[in-house]
Amino acid sequence: MMKGRFLVLILVIFGLHACSFGTKEKKTPQEEPIVEQQTFVVYEMESIDQKKGPCTIDESSQTCLTIRIDYPLINEGPTNEVLDTINSKIRKDIFNYAFINETPGSFEELIEEISTEYKDVITEFPDYKAAWSLEISSDIIYQTEKFISVATTIFSYTGGAHPNSSLVYKSYDLNSGKAIELEDILIDNYKDELYRSAEIEFRMNHEIPPSRSLSTAGFIFENDEFRLNNNFAIIDNSLVFYFNDYEIASYAQGPSELELKLTDYVNLIDENGVLNDLKN
Repeated sequence: MMKGRFLVLILVIFGLHACSFGTKEKKTPQEEPIVEQQTFVVYEMESIDQKKGPCTIDESSQTCLTIRIDYPLINEGPTNEVLDTINSKIRKDIFNYAFINETPGSFEELIEEISTEYKDVITEFPDYKAAWSLEISSDIIYQTEKFISVATTIFSYTGGAHPNSSLVYKSYDLNSGKAIELEDILIDNYKDELYRSAEIEFRMNHEIPPSRSLSTAGFIFENDEFRLNNNFAIIDNSLVFYFNDYEIASYAQGPSELELKLTDYVNLIDENGVLNDLKN
């Protein structure tokens, strides 16, 4: 992550008379030019805000299901076919994380599923007073002429000891509309070198010495071997990976984020891939 550097200037002036320097002309400081991030796709935010249950009739009722969903809908950029593909994939990526029993095919199905589950609970248990909630916030966080990157946070409480939350990262190719995988940007046989370097970064982030196994530090990887997942996005020349709760550690351990700066992995970048500009 970025680390700030602070410069302290101490000017000590001894016994200098102002007239020795004459009159100083006052200069108006020049303002730094404002550089706006270039826009390659234009989109608007779609919102769904609903309440279900007794609270829709009685606002004082503690028995309530609240639903808030915000997501981007791209309407200008590449071809209409690519736009339709990306818009569909953004919704699908949300559905893959936000469901109770079956993966929905639309927001309507998602709302219907959680509403039915909540209705069944309060019908079976009349004294049940806990409120349920589903909050989804998705937005485009980075874009270039070749791809966009999207971050989606999903928070839900459907009873139980604690709520559930997830962060989903994805980057989409503006030429094809497909979600970008590591194989689309890196050379063949990249895994050994990338995973080895990524593990060093991961251990440094969590202060795990090389002599200690990941499992004894509370992390769960198959065969106790570090692996990256597919939950990543390309953000400002970095690959940012996110491991959600329960994915590689217990709920108490919490999620983990890992940033790999692509300038450290130029030798692994495919010259025919989406990030081939970094090879130059």
